[in-house]
Amino acid sequence: MTIHTNRRTVIGAGVAIGLTSNALAIAASAAQAVTGRSPDDVARDEAYWRAIASAYRLDGRYVVLNGGGNNPQPGSVIDALDRYNRMAGAQPRPHNYTLYAHRHDHRRRLARLMGAQPEEVAITRNTTEGLNIVIWGLSMEPGDEILMSEFEERYAAYIVNQRAARHGVVARTVSLPLSPSVDDVVSAFRAQITPRTKLIVASHLVDGWGYNLPIRELAALAHEHEAQVLVDGALSFSQIPVDMRALDCDYFATSLHKWLNAPLGTGALFVRQDRIADLWPLYGVPPDRTDIGKFEYVGTVPGPTYAAIGQAIDFYEQIGPERKAARVRYLLAYLTDALAPNGNVRVVTERDPARRAGLARIAVSGTTGRNLTRTLREDFGIYTWGNFPGPNDGVYVSPNVFNTPADMDRFAAALAAISGAA
Repeated sequence: MTIHTNRRTVIGAGVAIGLTSNALAIAASAAQAVTGRSPDDVARDEAYWRAIASAYRLDGRYVVLNGGGNNPQPGSVIDALDRYNRMAGAQPRPHNYTLYAHRHDHRRRLARLMGAQPEEVAITRNTTEGLNIVIWGLSMEPGDEILMSEFEERYAAYIVNQRAARHGVVARTVSLPLSPSVDDVVSAFRAQITPRTKLIVASHLVDGWGYNLPIRELAALAHEHEAQVLVDGALSFSQIPVDMRALDCDYFATSLHKWLNAPLGTGALFVRQDRIADLWPLYGVPPDRTDIGKFEYVGTVPGPTYAAIGQAIDFYEQIGPERKAARVRYLLAYLTDALAPNGNVRVVTERDPARRAGLARIAVSGTTGRNLTRTLREDFGIYTWGNFPGPNDGVYVSPNVFNTPADMDRFAAALAAISGAA
């Protein structure tokens, strides 16, 4: 693993800004202490994770358990963004555009983390933008179909349903059980796919449930029927290792401000090389833009925000994808064990450790997810999110690398008090 602890960026005519960060030095030093140990072993090493947590600048107001939402950034990202903003604010040209040019380096590094080629990765603003690019960019005729499970109800479904209303595309929803097997998922989609199906949309890691859908198997089904697969990777990339070649998907949209801890408003879109030419960009582009860059053409962009993606990648690489995945899984397992004695609390998540990631939906008898979110925040200083009306209403919990077992105990104690089990 390459250690990026002395990153320097040349801006304009010979002006250099040093971006060496104490946060990166902390992560590099901590990594040396655990070299050669398995990710599962390191996941339980609290000294290592205390060091990693010290690289963040949490204000202490809340215990943050919303890792799948907008994550805090390590100090190295905050410092880089601040310096870059000062430069671009003082003289937007050429600084803003020179900073924006860093996306070429980011594309290469993100591609390596995604198991893709740099020519297949566009830098976007978030997962939603990537989903829009693909769903609106595919050439489809009235009567052509898009299949998706009901798990896409909050994000991709909005886009699919709007395209259906405008262009006569047919939006079809596939029902899946909670914690379905691979056969359950493939069989449900196989029963719905037809010769008119052009696209399957599926979340890699299902929002709020904590398990992976079998993307590779869905891709095989789609390709067998000359359809394509778009993956919502908002919650998987940089929480767990991903590999586009192993998934064999056609498109993969993700947000970098989630698990990568990059600045807000940054994302990435993988488009398989042989799909780029036929996919329309979301915005009008010059006729000579025929490569992956055509999906990045959105007018003026915040160069400082995009440039600071590099420091987020640096920090993530210092920790390592396998270590991070093991840690968040460990913390969630610790939490579910702590909650087990409370009969008024229900953990709605994947029980199989091989399929589980670091997120879950947790329900408390007698209260809604919205009320539980507010009570945890206002009365216990714990930040989660929840509003899932229906039989599985609850809060969405996703610990990150700055969390500790003590945070999990605090959350369990709060639920015990709220549920009357204290």
